[in-house]
Parts: sequence; C-alpha cells; structure tokens
Amino acid sequence: MRYLTKLTLSFSALLAIALVSAGIALWSAQSAERHLERSQLAYQVHGRYLSLSNHTYQLFKQFGDALMIGDRDQGRGEAVLLTAIRSDIRELRILIAEEVQLVGDEEIEELELLAQIERKIESVLQEFQRLQTSAESSDPAQFQDRLSKFLDEKIDADFEALIAEALAEEEGEVAETTAEMQYAIVLFEVAAILAGVIAALTAIFGILFLRRGLTVPLQRLLRGAEAVGRGELDHRIDVPGDTELGSVAQAFNQMIDNVAERQDLLSASRDALEHEVSRRTEQLQKLLKTLRESEDNRKRLLADVSHELRTPLTIIRGEADVALRGGDRSIGEYQEVLNRTREAADHTARIVDDLLFVARQESGEVRIRPREIDLAELVQRAVTAGKALGSSAKAVSFETSVTDAKLQADPRRIQQVVTILLENALRYGGENVQVRLDYAPGGFAVTIADDGPGLTDSDQEHVFERFFRGSNAAIRYDGGAGLGLPVAKAIVEAHGGQIALTSEPGEGVEARFTLPNRVRLEAAS
Repeated sequence: MRYLTKLTLSFSALLAIALVSAGIALWSAQSAERHLERSQLAYQVHGRYLSLSNHTYQLFKQFGDALMIGDRDQGRGEAVLLTAIRSDIRELRILIAEEVQLVGDEEIEELELLAQIERKIESVLQEFQRLQTSAESSDPAQFQDRLSKFLDEKIDADFEALIAEALAEEEGEVAETTAEMQYAIVLFEVAAILAGVIAALTAIFGILFLRRGLTVPLQRLLRGAEAVGRGELDHRIDVPGDTELGSVAQAFNQMIDNVAERQDLLSASRDALEHEVSRRTEQLQKLLKTLRESEDNRKRLLADVSHELRTPLTIIRGEADVALRGGDRSIGEYQEVLNRTREAADHTARIVDDLLFVARQESGEVRIRPREIDLAELVQRAVTAGKALGSSAKAVSFETSVTDAKLQADPRRIQQVVTILLENALRYGGENVQVRLDYAPGGFAVTIADDGPGLTDSDQEHVFERFFRGSNAAIRYDGGAGLGLPVAKAIVEAHGGQIALTSEPGEGVEARFTLPNRVRLEAAS
C-alpha cells in the first residue's frame, strides 16, 4: 500500500472525528445558547410579574386609602401606578412573544394568562370606581363591609391566584430549562470523551503503521543525500517496493545522472543572466532619463506658472499701492482701480481653473456634467459669439450636413472647446474661418479651419503642452497664457473624444475634434 493511501485513510479518519466533534460542539453551543436565552427570558418575565404584582397592590392600596380617608393627591399617585402597570403588561407581552418565537406555540398559554390578569386588573379598577361613586351615599359601616369583602374576594383570592400561577409557570420553566441544559452538558461531556479516545487511538495506530514503512527508506535516502553532498556522484539509492519513497529514490538517482548536464545548463543560464542584467540596466538608465525629463518638466511647469501668475498679481498689487498712495480720489477713480484689479484677479482665476482642470484630467479625476444637448445649436451659438471677438473684416462661416445632432455632453465645457479653437483661428489665422459639423463614427466631428500662416512642424509637436505658445502667437500677440489648447484637449478626452491639429506652413490650421454619442460612465463620474 502506498504511503499516500495510508496517509489519506489516517487523515480521513481524523477529519471525520474532528467533524463529528465540531458538530457536537456546535450543537452543544447552540443548545446552551438557546437554553440560556430561554432561561434569561423566563427570569425577565418572572421579575416583570413581580413588578406588576407590586405596582398593582400599591395601586389597590392607593384606591383603598382614597376610599377610606379620601384622595389627598387628587389621583396623581394612582395615575403614576397605572402607567407603571401598563408598562409592565406591555413589557410582559413583548417578552412572552419572544418566548413564543424561541420555544413555540406552547408559550401561547402565557399570553392567555397575561390577558386574564389584565382583564382582572381592569375589572378591579372598575369595581373601585363603582365603590368610590357609591361611597358618599352609603352607610359607612356597610361601605366598609363591602370594601373588605371586595378586597378579600377580588384581590386576595382571584388576583393573587393569577399572579401566583404566572410566577409558578415561569419558575417551572426556569427549572425545566436548567434541567435540559444540564442534560445537554452531560451528553456533550460523554461525546467529547468518546471523540477524544477514538482520536487518540486512531492517531497512535496511524503513527505506528506509518513509522514502520518510513524509517528504513528515509535512512537510505538520507545516506544517499550525504554521499552526493560529498561529491560521490556514482552513489545510488536502493528502495524496493512500489511506494512514494521508492519513486523518490529513482528520481534521486536520475538527478545524479543529470548533474553534469545541469552544470552545463547552469553555465549557459549564467551567461544569459548576465546579458539580461545588462539589458535591464540599459532599461533602467532609460527610465532614469525619463524621470529626469519629468522632473525638468515639473520644474518648467512651476516656472511657467510663476511667470504667468506674476503679471496679474503684480497688477493687483500695483493698483492697490496706487489706490493707497493716491490721497483723496474721486469715486470714479477708485472704481476704475477696482475694475482693473478685478480684471487681473479674474485672469488669475481663469489660469488657475484651467490648470486645475488639465491636472484633474491627467490624473483621471475630472468631473463633467453631461446632459442631452443639440451640438449644432451649441456650435452655432459659439460661432455667433466668436464673431464679436474677431475683427469685422474677418469672415466666419458655419456649415453642417447633420440633421440630428443630439448627444450626451457637458454643454458649458463643449462650448468652451469651440470658443477656444475659434478664438485661436480669429487671432492667429487669416481673414476667413470655416466651421463645420459632420457625422463621425459613433458620434460627431467639429472642424474649425482658417487660411492663416499655419504652424511649423516644431510648433505642431508642442501645441497641446501647457504654456506653449507658437512662434506666430509669440510674435504677433502679447496676450494668452498658452492654456487654451491643453484645456480643450482635456475637455474632449474627458468626454471620450479626440482632438487634433493639422497644418502646413502658409496654408492655415485645421482643428478637428470628435465626440461620441454618449459619454463614458467613467468620464462622467
């Protein structure tokens, strides 16, 4: 018999014992928990019945005193006790309902008994009210006899019997639960002892059974390993029988035969490893170069941000200094200073907002608010607004072959893209600007073309970089922060679209962006 079979049988027996023991333990724990919960409920019900009895007798005494010597507190004490009694009955009903849910319908009798007690209390209270009504018109001696008889029959006999029955019921339930718990504990102890004895016997026989078949083969394997460790590659291990250790011995002998071949392979692997290390070193050097370029870009970004923000901040500070040193000025002069300051602050805020939007888009955290829009109508509005920005000598036209341009997008952001591209065409392009809206695969395409001087190849490589301004813009215009196209690219890509600029020197620039019919869920999140 193979060792695996022997081990499987041994561990299967131990596993079965463990599962049985776990089942017994689980059953015992659940049984103990159930009995403990039932016992606690019984104790709570018993205590609540005692509270009900105490409050009821106090109420009956209050009523008796009121009938005999008069109601001195105008019924306030009775009202408090009535509230306590109703609270006791309500709590008893909740606790008994929990007992019914835990034990079963056999506890419904307790609800019936509680209903009898409640009805008895109500009848006694009604009788007290009748006695109180007839107290003034009755003879004192006769009234006292009626009261004594009522207390003896209705309270001392009937009510006390019902309370006693309820308490006896709960005490019996506690005793029954305790007995069941003790019986379960005894069963668990017996089962645990039996499981332990069986497990111990199984383990002892399994160890003896396996040890006889493992000791000699393992010793031979150990001597063979020591011999090979000393360099005796001609040593062989003899383990007879169709067992796992016999298979291990055969594999060990085969391993010795393959040592020389393995040594050759090891030498080849070492050479390959050296080559791989060299290749990886080259990759790391390239990665280090990329990291250094990223650090340079970060530093350049900080320098550009500082440069772009310095001008509006200098304007704000300068206007404030002028206002502070100017002495007496008219309201109009102060308003002019404040307007210039506000314009500089707005310019600074736009730069910061554009930078923040681009940074969020690059980190995947940009948020857009898509809704259904008519792209043709939106582009038309942007073109109309853009005409006011350019010179009256420049012609702006809009053409479209699209009949239904409905799509899901953020209207404010898409209009911002069209406005940016249109402003660039009006500022840096020629006299004619053409805007087109066409169908595109899965969506729509907006194209804005001008007949200006165009862009160089070098400018086209950097147009979407932050703070980059083409040579044409740098020469002809002083304004602009170089953030328009990066912002436009971030908005389009946030909608799941694409944007590109194509140009030939002297032939103008064509800016084209596409938008899908629906925004990707991750882009709109």
